[in-house]
Amino acid sequence: MKFVKERENTERYVDNIFSVVRAAKADPEGINATAGCLYNEEGELFTYASVYDQEKQITPIQRASYAASPAGNDAYVEAITRFVLEDKVDNHHRSIATPGGTGAIYTSMRKCLEEGDTILYPAISWGNYKVMASEMNLKTMTYDIYDLDDLFRKLDMFKSKVFLIVNSPCENPLGYSYSTEEWKRIMEKLVSLKKEVVLLCDIAYIDYARDGSKEFFTLFNDIPDDLLVLIAASASKAFSYYGQRIGALIAIHNDPEFLDHFINLSGRLARATWSNLSNAAMLNISEVLDHHYEEYQEELAQAKGMLKKRTDLFIRQAEECGLELYRFSDGFFVTIRMENNEVRDSFHQKLIDHHIYTIKVNRGIRVALCSMPLRTVDGLAKKIKELM
Repeated sequence: MKFVKERENTERYVDNIFSVVRAAKADPEGINATAGCLYNEEGELFTYASVYDQEKQITPIQRASYAASPAGNDAYVEAITRFVLEDKVDNHHRSIATPGGTGAIYTSMRKCLEEGDTILYPAISWGNYKVMASEMNLKTMTYDIYDLDDLFRKLDMFKSKVFLIVNSPCENPLGYSYSTEEWKRIMEKLVSLKKEVVLLCDIAYIDYARDGSKEFFTLFNDIPDDLLVLIAASASKAFSYYGQRIGALIAIHNDPEFLDHFINLSGRLARATWSNLSNAAMLNISEVLDHHYEEYQEELAQAKGMLKKRTDLFIRQAEECGLELYRFSDGFFVTIRMENNEVRDSFHQKLIDHHIYTIKVNRGIRVALCSMPLRTVDGLAKKIKELM
């Protein structure tokens, strides 16, 4: 094709999620189980008063101003790093602000991989991993998130650099979270490879996981020099700040000089792509974390309780009616098991025909319990099972 690079992916791009979301919003009778955002019990987007009340104090000049640098405002970077790591990591680390968790993942791929390299990620996962890999002319390989032996077999297939994505806790779309013991096994395997390894931890939903979900961070304090740990964090999810698009990439390694080099490279990439982030959003989140943290934590506990009621109810009713789900731990979503993707496609359309809007994923259908009030969740599993 003229004008575009020869190795461009020319397949027509249709975003599976946003197209169904639009259809759901246009259907007055629809049950909208599509949105990857937290809604309250009144059916409106959940917002934290501690975040949005504080935002009103930001002046028009602050809103209009550029951020201090493409790498983000120092106060925000320091505050979000402290918030994410919670003093669990004593090893050397450096951070950069990014446009959401997506920007952190994009930066990791761009800075660590050459064209033709391979990423290893869960077989049932967030579809954007594959989209980003395609855009960068990277190869892909998948593993079964529930089967560590399968993951280890795939890791053994790499001849050189390993780039592993682990989306835990609260994996999107399965809602599965690795235990500390499972994390220990993963880290032991990565160390045993004795080759260059990049471990990218996508923790977008970690703030909605069970207590103690960050204990595995302590495993990053004793790592070999050939292992780089990258943490992709999302302020979008943590603070219901979806449209503001801010997050962070946190790099952990034994060598502080290398980390300075890596963050410098990442900052240059930021300048060459998004150039600058929202100054107002970073000012606001750093203010919340520095001066309104307890208020935020109280609201977060309420949000987690609201979400848990929905997931507990749906899973219990799914068990009662025989609707088969993938194993769930925490998070925004549950996924209906459908091993055959052709059957999945047909059933997904049938749900839409009956005004139930969900998202197709590999070998399953994702149900966003985060977006539905409890009254809508009640009985939904039975409705879905009856349509089967």
